[in-house]
Amino acid sequence: MKPSSLIASLALAGMLSACGPGEAPESRQPASTQDVGSTAQALDCAALSAPVYMRVRPATGSSLLTTNPTEAANAGTTYGFTDDRGTPFKAATSTGTGLSPVYRLYSPGKTEHIVTIDATERSTLMANGYTTDEGVGFYASKTAEACLIPVYRFNNTTLQKHRHAVTQAERDSLTAAGWVSEGIRFYAAPTAVDTKFTLVVIPDTQLETVYQPARLTQRMQWIADNKTAQDIRFVMHTGDLMDWDTPDHLHYQRASDSYQVLDNAQIPYAIALGNHDTAAVCQGGSACPGNVNANLRNTTTFNTYFPLSRFKALGGVFETGKCDNAYHTFSAGGLSWLVVNLELWARTDSVNWAKTVLAQFPRHNVIFITHSHLNGSGGIEQSNGGYGNNSPQYVFDNLIKQYANVRFVFSGHVGNAAYRTDTGVHGNTIYQMLNTYHDSTTNPTRLVEIDTAANTISTRVYAPLTNTERADGVNAYSNVSWVR
Repeated sequence: MKPSSLIASLALAGMLSACGPGEAPESRQPASTQDVGSTAQALDCAALSAPVYMRVRPATGSSLLTTNPTEAANAGTTYGFTDDRGTPFKAATSTGTGLSPVYRLYSPGKTEHIVTIDATERSTLMANGYTTDEGVGFYASKTAEACLIPVYRFNNTTLQKHRHAVTQAERDSLTAAGWVSEGIRFYAAPTAVDTKFTLVVIPDTQLETVYQPARLTQRMQWIADNKTAQDIRFVMHTGDLMDWDTPDHLHYQRASDSYQVLDNAQIPYAIALGNHDTAAVCQGGSACPGNVNANLRNTTTFNTYFPLSRFKALGGVFETGKCDNAYHTFSAGGLSWLVVNLELWARTDSVNWAKTVLAQFPRHNVIFITHSHLNGSGGIEQSNGGYGNNSPQYVFDNLIKQYANVRFVFSGHVGNAAYRTDTGVHGNTIYQMLNTYHDSTTNPTRLVEIDTAANTISTRVYAPLTNTERADGVNAYSNVSWVR
Protein backbone atom coordinates (compact mmCIF):
# COMPACT_ATOMS: atom_id res chain seq x y z
CA MET A 1 0.00 0.00 0.00
CA LYS A 2 1.29 3.48 -0.84
CA PRO A 3 2.08 5.62 2.23
CA SER A 4 -0.54 8.20 1.25
CA SER A 5 -3.17 5.47 0.96
CA LEU A 6 -2.12 3.96 4.28
CA ILE A 7 -2.33 7.35 5.99
CA ALA A 8 -5.82 7.90 4.62
CA SER A 9 -6.88 4.45 5.80
CA LEU A 10 -5.58 5.07 9.30
CA ALA A 11 -7.34 8.42 9.41
CA LEU A 12 -10.64 6.83 8.48
CA ALA A 13 -10.11 4.25 11.15
CA GLY A 14 -9.53 6.99 13.74
CA MET A 15 -5.96 5.87 14.37
CA LEU A 16 -4.37 9.27 13.73
CA SER A 17 -4.73 12.47 15.71
CA ALA A 18 -7.71 14.77 15.37
CA CYS A 19 -6.08 16.71 12.55
CA GLY A 20 -5.25 13.67 10.42
CA PRO A 21 -5.50 13.58 6.62
CA GLY A 22 -8.91 13.21 5.03
CA GLU A 23 -10.69 14.79 8.01
CA ALA A 24 -12.29 18.21 8.04
CA PRO A 25 -10.43 19.65 11.03
CA GLU A 26 -11.84 23.13 10.59
CA SER A 27 -15.17 21.74 11.86
CA ARG A 28 -13.58 20.05 14.88
CA GLN A 29 -14.47 21.51 18.28
CA PRO A 30 -12.06 21.65 21.22
CA ALA A 31 -12.71 19.48 24.25
CA SER A 32 -13.95 22.39 26.36
CA THR A 33 -14.08 26.16 26.58
CA GLN A 34 -11.70 26.02 29.51
CA ASP A 35 -9.14 24.20 27.38
CA VAL A 36 -9.33 26.89 24.72
CA GLY A 37 -8.85 29.67 27.26
CA SER A 38 -5.89 28.05 28.95
CA THR A 39 -4.16 27.37 25.63
CA ALA A 40 -4.70 30.92 24.41
CA GLN A 41 -3.10 32.32 27.57
CA ALA A 42 -0.21 29.86 27.47
CA LEU A 43 0.77 30.13 23.82
CA ASP A 44 3.15 32.98 23.07
CA CYS A 45 2.35 33.84 19.46
CA ALA A 46 5.36 36.13 19.27
CA ALA A 47 7.55 33.04 19.56
CA LEU A 48 6.52 32.04 16.04
CA SER A 49 8.75 34.61 14.41
CA ALA A 50 10.89 32.59 11.97
CA PRO A 51 9.82 32.82 8.31
CA VAL A 52 9.22 29.42 6.76
CA TYR A 53 10.48 29.43 3.18
CA MET A 54 8.63 27.37 0.59
CA ARG A 55 10.33 26.21 -2.58
CA VAL A 56 8.80 23.98 -5.27
CA ARG A 57 10.49 21.75 -7.85
CA PRO A 58 8.49 22.46 -11.05
CA ALA A 59 9.52 19.21 -12.71
CA THR A 60 7.81 17.07 -10.06
CA GLY A 61 5.58 19.39 -8.03
CA SER A 62 7.38 18.47 -4.81
CA SER A 63 8.03 21.15 -2.20
CA LEU A 64 10.55 22.04 0.46
CA LEU A 65 9.77 23.87 3.72
CA THR A 66 12.66 25.30 5.68
CA THR A 67 13.45 28.05 8.18
CA ASN A 68 17.06 28.08 7.03
CA PRO A 69 17.60 31.01 4.62
CA THR A 70 20.80 29.45 3.25
CA GLU A 71 19.04 26.21 2.44
CA ALA A 72 16.23 28.21 0.80
CA ALA A 73 18.69 30.26 -1.24
CA ASN A 74 20.48 27.16 -2.49
CA ALA A 75 17.34 25.08 -3.05
CA GLY A 76 17.08 26.11 -6.69
CA THR A 77 20.63 25.70 -7.92
CA THR A 78 21.49 22.69 -5.77
CA TYR A 79 18.27 20.68 -5.69
CA GLY A 80 16.07 22.01 -8.50
CA PHE A 81 13.50 23.77 -6.29
CA THR A 82 13.46 26.80 -8.58
CA ASP A 83 9.88 27.98 -7.94
CA ASP A 84 10.12 30.50 -5.10
CA ARG A 85 6.79 30.56 -3.20
CA GLY A 86 8.07 33.04 -0.63
CA THR A 87 7.36 32.67 3.09
CA PRO A 88 3.71 31.64 3.44
CA PHE A 89 3.82 31.48 7.25
CA LYS A 90 6.06 31.81 10.30
CA ALA A 91 6.99 29.23 12.91
CA ALA A 92 9.35 28.82 15.87
CA THR A 93 12.86 27.41 15.69
CA SER A 94 12.78 26.20 19.30
CA THR A 95 10.16 24.64 21.52
CA GLY A 96 7.82 26.63 23.72
CA THR A 97 4.58 26.38 25.63
CA GLY A 98 1.76 25.28 23.37
CA LEU A 99 4.11 24.38 20.51
CA SER A 100 4.82 20.96 19.01
CA PRO A 101 7.67 19.80 16.78
CA VAL A 102 6.99 19.60 13.05
CA TYR A 103 9.11 16.75 11.75
CA ARG A 104 10.68 16.72 8.31
CA LEU A 105 11.18 13.42 6.53
CA TYR A 106 12.51 12.43 3.13
CA SER A 107 11.65 9.50 0.86
CA PRO A 108 14.53 8.46 -1.44
CA GLY A 109 12.11 6.40 -3.51
CA LYS A 110 9.65 9.23 -4.04
CA THR A 111 12.35 11.94 -3.94
CA GLU A 112 10.04 13.93 -1.71
CA HIS A 113 10.22 15.84 1.56
CA ILE A 114 7.18 15.80 3.83
CA VAL A 115 6.46 17.45 7.17
CA THR A 116 4.11 16.33 9.91
CA ILE A 117 3.26 17.52 13.41
CA ASP A 118 1.71 14.17 14.26
CA ALA A 119 4.07 11.67 15.95
CA THR A 120 1.95 8.69 14.93
CA GLU A 121 1.93 9.77 11.31
CA ARG A 122 5.68 10.29 11.52
CA SER A 123 6.16 6.67 12.54
CA THR A 124 3.82 5.48 9.79
CA LEU A 125 5.66 7.49 7.16
CA MET A 126 9.05 6.20 8.32
CA ALA A 127 7.77 2.64 8.00
CA ASN A 128 6.51 3.27 4.49
CA GLY A 129 9.32 4.81 2.49
CA TYR A 130 10.12 8.10 4.23
CA THR A 131 13.23 6.59 5.73
CA THR A 132 15.45 9.66 6.02
CA ASP A 133 14.67 11.43 9.27
CA GLU A 134 15.69 15.08 8.89
CA GLY A 135 14.70 15.92 12.47
CA VAL A 136 12.55 18.80 13.61
CA GLY A 137 12.02 21.34 10.85
CA PHE A 138 10.29 23.90 13.09
CA TYR A 139 7.68 24.21 15.83
CA ALA A 140 4.00 25.06 15.40
CA SER A 141 0.66 24.61 17.12
CA LYS A 142 -1.76 21.71 16.92
CA THR A 143 -4.66 23.92 17.94
CA ALA A 144 -6.22 27.06 16.53
CA GLU A 145 -5.58 30.44 18.12
CA ALA A 146 -6.73 33.92 17.19
CA CYS A 147 -3.20 34.91 16.26
CA LEU A 148 -2.56 31.86 14.06
CA ILE A 149 -3.57 30.71 10.60
CA PRO A 150 -4.26 27.15 9.42
CA VAL A 151 -1.75 25.42 7.17
CA TYR A 152 -3.33 22.85 4.84
CA ARG A 153 -1.64 19.89 3.20
CA PHE A 154 -2.52 18.61 -0.27
CA ASN A 155 -1.76 15.27 -1.88
CA ASN A 156 -1.38 14.46 -5.58
CA THR A 157 -1.66 10.70 -5.94
CA THR A 158 -0.62 10.80 -9.59
CA LEU A 159 2.60 12.68 -8.85
CA GLN A 160 2.89 11.03 -5.41
CA LYS A 161 3.78 14.40 -3.94
CA HIS A 162 2.52 16.69 -1.17
CA ARG A 163 2.19 20.47 -0.99
CA HIS A 164 1.12 23.00 1.65
CA ALA A 165 -1.11 26.04 1.22
CA VAL A 166 -2.43 28.86 3.38
CA THR A 167 -4.68 31.17 1.35
CA GLN A 168 -7.98 30.26 -0.24
CA ALA A 169 -6.58 31.17 -3.65
CA GLU A 170 -3.65 28.80 -3.21
CA ARG A 171 -5.97 26.03 -2.11
CA ASP A 172 -8.30 26.63 -5.05
CA SER A 173 -5.35 26.59 -7.44
CA LEU A 174 -4.10 23.24 -6.15
CA THR A 175 -7.59 21.75 -6.23
CA ALA A 176 -8.04 22.92 -9.82
CA ALA A 177 -4.75 21.24 -10.71
CA GLY A 178 -5.89 17.89 -9.31
CA TRP A 179 -4.46 18.02 -5.79
CA VAL A 180 -6.63 16.66 -2.97
CA SER A 181 -6.84 18.44 0.37
CA GLU A 182 -5.79 16.47 3.43
CA GLY A 183 -7.16 19.19 5.68
CA ILE A 184 -5.43 21.39 8.23
CA ARG A 185 -2.11 19.92 9.34
CA PHE A 186 -1.05 22.54 11.89
CA TYR A 187 -1.38 26.22 12.81
CA ALA A 188 1.33 28.85 12.36
CA ALA A 189 1.73 32.62 12.43
CA PRO A 190 0.90 34.74 9.38
CA THR A 191 3.75 36.38 7.51
CA ALA A 192 3.85 40.14 7.39
CA VAL A 193 3.21 40.82 3.72
CA ASP A 194 5.34 43.20 1.70
CA THR A 195 2.60 44.88 -0.29
CA LYS A 196 4.83 46.66 -2.80
CA PHE A 197 6.39 44.97 -5.80
CA THR A 198 7.23 45.54 -9.48
CA LEU A 199 6.20 43.94 -12.75
CA VAL A 200 8.38 44.47 -15.84
CA VAL A 201 6.89 44.75 -19.33
CA ILE A 202 9.32 44.64 -22.27
CA PRO A 203 8.17 46.22 -25.56
CA ASP A 204 8.88 45.12 -29.15
CA THR A 205 12.61 44.39 -29.24
CA GLN A 206 12.96 43.36 -32.89
CA LEU A 207 15.37 46.20 -33.74
CA GLU A 208 17.59 45.29 -30.81
CA THR A 209 17.71 41.63 -31.78
CA VAL A 210 18.77 42.46 -35.35
CA TYR A 211 21.09 45.43 -34.91
CA GLN A 212 22.07 45.79 -31.24
CA PRO A 213 21.55 42.54 -29.29
CA ALA A 214 23.78 43.88 -26.53
CA ARG A 215 20.98 46.33 -25.64
CA LEU A 216 18.60 43.44 -25.07
CA THR A 217 21.13 41.62 -22.91
CA GLN A 218 21.96 44.79 -20.96
CA ARG A 219 18.26 45.26 -20.17
CA MET A 220 18.01 41.69 -18.90
CA GLN A 221 21.12 42.16 -16.77
CA TRP A 222 19.65 45.33 -15.27
CA ILE A 223 16.48 43.43 -14.39
CA ALA A 224 18.52 40.65 -12.77
CA ASP A 225 20.73 43.12 -10.88
CA ASN A 226 17.66 44.99 -9.60
CA LYS A 227 15.56 41.94 -8.74
CA THR A 228 15.78 42.67 -5.02
CA ALA A 229 16.03 46.46 -5.04
CA GLN A 230 12.94 46.83 -7.27
CA ASP A 231 11.29 43.68 -5.86
CA ILE A 232 10.72 42.40 -9.39
CA ARG A 233 8.35 39.44 -9.30
CA PHE A 234 7.52 38.78 -12.96
CA VAL A 235 8.70 39.86 -16.42
CA MET A 236 6.46 40.03 -19.51
CA HIS A 237 7.24 40.61 -23.18
CA THR A 238 4.45 41.84 -25.46
CA GLY A 239 5.79 40.33 -28.66
CA ASP A 240 8.07 40.86 -31.68
CA LEU A 241 11.03 39.69 -29.69
CA MET A 242 12.58 38.85 -33.10
CA ASP A 243 12.33 40.61 -36.46
CA TRP A 244 12.54 37.68 -38.86
CA ASP A 245 14.03 34.22 -39.07
CA THR A 246 17.21 33.26 -40.93
CA PRO A 247 18.55 29.84 -41.97
CA ASP A 248 20.88 29.86 -38.96
CA HIS A 249 18.14 31.24 -36.63
CA LEU A 250 20.56 33.94 -35.49
CA HIS A 251 17.89 36.28 -34.10
CA TYR A 252 16.40 33.48 -32.03
CA GLN A 253 19.79 32.49 -30.69
CA ARG A 254 20.52 36.08 -29.67
CA ALA A 255 17.16 36.42 -27.92
CA SER A 256 17.62 33.08 -26.21
CA ASP A 257 21.06 34.08 -24.96
CA SER A 258 19.66 37.33 -23.54
CA TYR A 259 16.86 35.55 -21.71
CA GLN A 260 19.39 33.19 -20.19
CA VAL A 261 20.23 36.09 -17.85
CA LEU A 262 16.70 35.89 -16.40
CA ASP A 263 16.92 32.10 -16.29
CA ASN A 264 20.11 32.33 -14.24
CA ALA A 265 18.53 34.91 -11.92
CA GLN A 266 15.47 32.65 -11.49
CA ILE A 267 13.08 35.43 -12.51
CA PRO A 268 9.87 34.03 -14.02
CA TYR A 269 8.68 35.43 -17.32
CA ALA A 270 6.08 35.05 -20.07
CA ILE A 271 6.21 36.05 -23.74
CA ALA A 272 3.31 36.96 -26.01
CA LEU A 273 4.30 36.04 -29.55
CA GLY A 274 4.14 38.76 -32.20
CA ASN A 275 3.81 38.29 -35.95
CA HIS A 276 7.60 38.67 -36.30
CA ASP A 277 8.06 35.74 -33.92
CA THR A 278 6.31 33.39 -36.37
CA ALA A 279 6.84 32.01 -39.87
CA ALA A 280 4.63 34.78 -41.26
CA VAL A 281 7.51 37.28 -41.59
CA CYS A 282 10.56 36.68 -43.78
CA GLN A 283 13.89 38.48 -44.12
CA GLY A 284 13.58 42.25 -44.27
CA GLY A 285 10.15 42.17 -42.64
CA SER A 286 8.17 41.16 -45.73
CA ALA A 287 5.42 38.55 -45.72
CA CYS A 288 6.56 35.00 -46.29
CA PRO A 289 5.11 33.08 -49.26
CA GLY A 290 2.23 30.69 -48.75
CA ASN A 291 -0.87 30.84 -46.59
CA VAL A 292 -0.23 33.78 -44.26
CA ASN A 293 -2.70 32.56 -41.62
CA ALA A 294 -1.05 29.13 -41.49
CA ASN A 295 2.35 30.83 -41.36
CA LEU A 296 1.19 32.98 -38.43
CA ARG A 297 0.44 29.82 -36.44
CA ASN A 298 3.76 28.21 -37.37
CA THR A 299 5.92 28.92 -34.31
CA THR A 300 8.22 25.91 -34.46
CA THR A 301 11.44 27.90 -34.32
CA PHE A 302 10.27 30.04 -31.42
CA ASN A 303 9.25 26.99 -29.40
CA THR A 304 12.57 25.32 -30.18
CA TYR A 305 14.52 28.19 -28.62
CA PHE A 306 11.94 28.85 -25.89
CA PRO A 307 10.73 25.42 -24.77
CA LEU A 308 8.17 25.15 -21.99
CA SER A 309 10.91 24.27 -19.49
CA ARG A 310 12.12 27.88 -19.56
CA PHE A 311 8.86 29.26 -18.17
CA LYS A 312 9.29 28.71 -14.44
CA ALA A 313 5.81 29.82 -13.36
CA LEU A 314 4.05 27.91 -16.13
CA GLY A 315 0.73 26.36 -15.17
CA GLY A 316 -0.56 25.06 -18.51
CA VAL A 317 -0.78 25.53 -22.27
CA PHE A 318 -3.43 25.41 -25.00
CA GLU A 319 -1.42 23.23 -27.39
CA THR A 320 0.96 20.52 -26.24
CA GLY A 321 4.58 21.63 -26.29
CA LYS A 322 3.80 25.18 -27.46
CA CYS A 323 4.02 28.38 -25.42
CA ASP A 324 1.89 30.40 -27.88
CA ASN A 325 -1.08 30.32 -25.48
CA ALA A 326 -0.10 29.65 -21.88
CA TYR A 327 -0.86 30.63 -18.31
CA HIS A 328 1.47 31.30 -15.40
CA THR A 329 0.84 31.86 -11.69
CA PHE A 330 2.76 33.62 -8.94
CA SER A 331 2.18 35.32 -5.59
CA ALA A 332 3.10 38.92 -4.76
CA GLY A 333 1.85 41.66 -2.46
CA GLY A 334 -0.11 39.12 -0.46
CA LEU A 335 -2.24 38.30 -3.51
CA SER A 336 -2.37 35.57 -6.15
CA TRP A 337 -1.71 36.42 -9.80
CA LEU A 338 -2.48 34.75 -13.11
CA VAL A 339 -0.68 35.79 -16.31
CA VAL A 340 -2.19 34.62 -19.61
CA ASN A 341 -0.18 35.11 -22.79
CA LEU A 342 -2.59 34.92 -25.71
CA GLU A 343 -1.67 34.49 -29.35
CA LEU A 344 -1.88 37.38 -31.80
CA TRP A 345 -5.33 37.85 -33.42
CA ALA A 346 -6.45 34.79 -31.57
CA ARG A 347 -8.32 31.78 -32.87
CA THR A 348 -11.73 31.12 -31.34
CA ASP A 349 -10.46 27.85 -29.86
CA SER A 350 -7.63 29.61 -28.03
CA VAL A 351 -10.10 32.19 -26.67
CA ASN A 352 -12.33 29.37 -25.43
CA TRP A 353 -9.32 27.68 -23.83
CA ALA A 354 -8.50 30.91 -21.98
CA LYS A 355 -12.07 30.97 -20.64
CA THR A 356 -11.51 27.57 -19.03
CA VAL A 357 -8.30 28.85 -17.44
CA LEU A 358 -9.95 31.91 -15.90
CA ALA A 359 -12.80 29.77 -14.61
CA GLN A 360 -10.23 27.77 -12.62
CA PHE A 361 -8.71 30.81 -10.91
CA PRO A 362 -11.51 33.11 -9.73
CA ARG A 363 -9.43 34.47 -6.82
CA HIS A 364 -6.36 35.36 -8.87
CA ASN A 365 -5.75 38.85 -10.24
CA VAL A 366 -5.51 38.30 -13.99
CA ILE A 367 -3.01 39.88 -16.39
CA PHE A 368 -3.36 39.40 -20.15
CA ILE A 369 -0.43 39.94 -22.47
CA THR A 370 -0.96 39.82 -26.23
CA HIS A 371 0.82 41.46 -29.12
CA SER A 372 -2.06 43.51 -30.57
CA HIS A 373 -4.75 45.03 -28.37
CA LEU A 374 -4.63 48.85 -28.20
CA ASN A 375 -3.85 50.96 -31.24
CA GLY A 376 -1.65 54.06 -31.19
CA SER A 377 -4.61 56.28 -30.25
CA GLY A 378 -5.60 54.16 -27.27
CA GLY A 379 -8.60 52.48 -28.90
CA ILE A 380 -9.11 48.74 -28.97
CA GLU A 381 -7.95 47.43 -32.34
CA GLN A 382 -10.81 46.34 -34.63
CA SER A 383 -8.81 44.42 -37.22
CA ASN A 384 -7.26 40.96 -37.28
CA GLY A 385 -4.33 42.35 -39.27
CA GLY A 386 -5.63 40.90 -42.49
CA TYR A 387 -4.18 37.46 -41.85
CA GLY A 388 -5.11 36.61 -38.26
CA ASN A 389 -8.36 35.19 -36.93
CA ASN A 390 -10.33 37.27 -34.42
CA SER A 391 -9.80 40.95 -33.73
CA PRO A 392 -8.66 42.33 -30.34
CA GLN A 393 -12.16 43.78 -29.94
CA TYR A 394 -13.61 40.26 -30.28
CA VAL A 395 -11.15 38.97 -27.67
CA PHE A 396 -12.01 41.82 -25.32
CA ASP A 397 -15.78 41.39 -25.71
CA ASN A 398 -15.84 37.60 -25.50
CA LEU A 399 -13.09 36.97 -22.98
CA ILE A 400 -11.37 39.83 -21.19
CA LYS A 401 -14.35 41.87 -20.04
CA GLN A 402 -16.38 38.81 -19.05
CA TYR A 403 -14.39 37.96 -15.89
CA ALA A 404 -14.52 39.91 -12.64
CA ASN A 405 -10.87 39.25 -11.74
CA VAL A 406 -9.22 40.66 -14.89
CA ARG A 407 -7.07 43.66 -13.98
CA PHE A 408 -4.47 44.30 -16.73
CA VAL A 409 -3.95 44.01 -20.49
CA PHE A 410 -0.47 44.80 -21.87
CA SER A 411 0.17 44.94 -25.62
CA GLY A 412 2.51 46.28 -28.31
CA HIS A 413 2.69 46.07 -32.14
CA VAL A 414 1.89 49.71 -33.06
CA GLY A 415 2.46 53.26 -31.83
CA ASN A 416 4.48 54.06 -28.73
CA ALA A 417 2.43 54.35 -25.54
CA ALA A 418 -1.29 54.58 -24.80
CA TYR A 419 -3.49 54.04 -21.76
CA ARG A 420 -7.10 53.01 -21.45
CA THR A 421 -9.48 51.79 -18.76
CA ASP A 422 -12.72 49.95 -19.34
CA THR A 423 -15.28 48.47 -16.98
CA GLY A 424 -15.92 44.76 -17.22
CA VAL A 425 -19.39 43.28 -17.12
CA HIS A 426 -18.97 42.64 -13.39
CA GLY A 427 -17.96 46.22 -12.60
CA ASN A 428 -14.20 45.64 -12.44
CA THR A 429 -11.82 48.20 -13.89
CA ILE A 430 -9.50 46.82 -16.58
CA TYR A 431 -6.21 48.75 -16.92
CA GLN A 432 -4.80 48.57 -20.47
CA MET A 433 -1.39 49.81 -21.55
CA LEU A 434 0.20 49.97 -25.00
CA ASN A 435 3.91 49.39 -24.87
CA THR A 436 5.71 49.38 -28.23
CA TYR A 437 8.70 51.78 -28.57
CA HIS A 438 10.64 50.73 -31.67
CA ASP A 439 13.63 52.53 -30.22
CA SER A 440 16.83 52.60 -32.29
CA THR A 441 19.18 53.96 -29.62
CA THR A 442 18.28 52.59 -26.18
CA ASN A 443 16.21 49.90 -24.45
CA PRO A 444 12.94 51.22 -22.92
CA THR A 445 11.47 49.03 -20.20
CA ARG A 446 8.10 49.53 -18.54
CA LEU A 447 8.09 49.18 -14.75
CA VAL A 448 4.67 48.68 -13.18
CA GLU A 449 4.85 49.31 -9.44
CA ILE A 450 1.95 47.90 -7.43
CA ASP A 451 1.00 48.56 -3.81
CA THR A 452 -1.76 46.19 -2.72
CA ALA A 453 -2.18 47.96 0.63
CA ALA A 454 -2.46 51.49 -0.77
CA ASN A 455 -4.44 50.10 -3.75
CA THR A 456 -2.31 51.96 -6.27
CA ILE A 457 -0.59 51.36 -9.60
CA SER A 458 2.20 53.57 -10.89
CA THR A 459 4.09 52.98 -14.10
CA ARG A 460 7.08 54.49 -15.84
CA VAL A 461 9.27 53.60 -18.80
CA TYR A 462 12.96 53.49 -17.95
CA ALA A 463 15.89 52.80 -20.29
CA PRO A 464 18.71 51.07 -18.37
CA LEU A 465 21.28 51.63 -21.12
CA THR A 466 21.06 55.44 -21.02
CA ASN A 467 19.55 55.84 -17.54
CA THR A 468 16.71 57.89 -19.02
CA GLU A 469 12.93 57.91 -18.67
CA ARG A 470 10.22 58.58 -21.23
CA ALA A 471 7.60 61.22 -20.44
CA ASP A 472 4.90 59.20 -22.20
CA GLY A 473 5.65 56.20 -20.02
CA VAL A 474 4.34 57.74 -16.79
CA ASN A 475 0.86 57.06 -15.47
CA ALA A 476 -0.76 56.32 -12.11
CA TYR A 477 -4.01 54.90 -10.77
CA SER A 478 -5.54 54.98 -7.29
CA ASN A 479 -8.44 53.24 -5.56
CA VAL A 480 -7.62 50.00 -7.36
CA SER A 481 -9.79 47.07 -6.26
CA TRP A 482 -7.79 43.85 -6.01
CA VAL A 483 -9.04 40.29 -5.74
CA ARG A 484 -8.20 39.20 -2.20
